[in-house]
Amino acid sequence: MGGLDVVVSNVADDEVTQDAVLKHAEVVEQLLGRSRAVLPARFDRPLADEEELNTAVSAAARELERGLRRVRGCVELGLRVIAPSAEAVPKGGSGADYMHARLAEERRRRRLLDELDAPLARLSEATAPAGSSGGDAFVASYLVATRNVPAFRKAVDALEEAHPELTIVCTGPWPPYSFGTGVE
Repeated sequence: MGGLDVVVSNVADDEVTQDAVLKHAEVVEQLLGRSRAVLPARFDRPLADEEELNTAVSAAARELERGLRRVRGCVELGLRVIAPSAEAVPKGGSGADYMHARLAEERRRRRLLDELDAPLARLSEATAPAGSSGGDAFVASYLVATRNVPAFRKAVDALEEAHPELTIVCTGPWPPYSFGTGVE
């Protein structure tokens, strides 16, 4: 299709099972091992037929080509950081005291997240928007050139050593799900 290789499978709507989703992920990982650039599509939208597939890919061809250039030679690494629960904001003070304590805690948290993210972002081609998954957790995805994966993991190890109070989990390498452009 216009210089793009597309891999698809037919799955009936009633066959969307956990097993089918896992097989989809296995195929994507195998493709990553055979190609320098893979844009994994989400396993969520069946196409009616080959004509609809051709139409969808043709309409998105330029965006797909840009996405392939972006992820070429890269994998995705995920980071999840869980901090101990923040100290309770003092009770019994004024509303202003409470707000000052909350703002100070938020500034402390933001500095910590920046300290964790900065060295990893420098080793990455791109980062997916980092955020909080609720509570005191921080999650981020990094697009990392394959040659930089060992240095990235070493940087994560250094962060773990510098912050023993945190639980830091690095996952991957994965196909670049957070950085690709799928056919909609």
